[in-house]
Amino acid sequence: MFEISGRKIANTLAELVDPARAALLLWDMEYGIAPHAFNYQDVLPNLQSLSAAARRAGVPVFYSVQQGFDLAKEEAGVWVRIRMKRAKASDPSQLLNQKENPKDSEIVEALTPQPQDSVFHKRRPDGFVGTDFDLMLRSKGVKTIVIGGVATEGGVEGTARSARNLGYDVVVLKDGVGSRNRELHEMALKLMEQTFFDVATTAEIAAIWAK
Repeated sequence: MFEISGRKIANTLAELVDPARAALLLWDMEYGIAPHAFNYQDVLPNLQSLSAAARRAGVPVFYSVQQGFDLAKEEAGVWVRIRMKRAKASDPSQLLNQKENPKDSEIVEALTPQPQDSVFHKRRPDGFVGTDFDLMLRSKGVKTIVIGGVATEGGVEGTARSARNLGYDVVVLKDGVGSRNRELHEMALKLMEQTFFDVATTAEIAAIWAK
């Protein structure tokens, strides 16, 4: 621990992810998003093992689930354009013809939330925008967020940066995050490491929680 003016500051990885202060966030591990990651088959068992270790250690586990705005009635113009680019659509009306699959919003079976876990819906690639996530964390006394899921360059990085700006310590799971795009995944991890986020493997965190 560091100490400044009588206040103690967690410093080592073990101090940061102490079960008394940590929470695990599994970001967008639903069927419509997670299985499309290039490294999904590697990330999935890592998160499965770590979430089990978290529950054994009494670490709260949170899940985010994407819930989009109604495109015609609610969605902001900038996000209409982003959704058009993702769909390679030349006209927004083309998006209105897309049919949603209810299964897309279901969390993958291997990571099925347990009764003690918390699931929250969000509409942006940031767990703190328009959600009660911050309130939920603070009500549990959480000071460190351990984050894994998909996509590294999207909601994982976006949530990590907002969390740090709100005063949380953040540990990004190097082998527990993924993306459709390997290059963007690697760039995002490198950027977070070089901007002083704590980065660790799922095995390192699990070993600490097992003590």
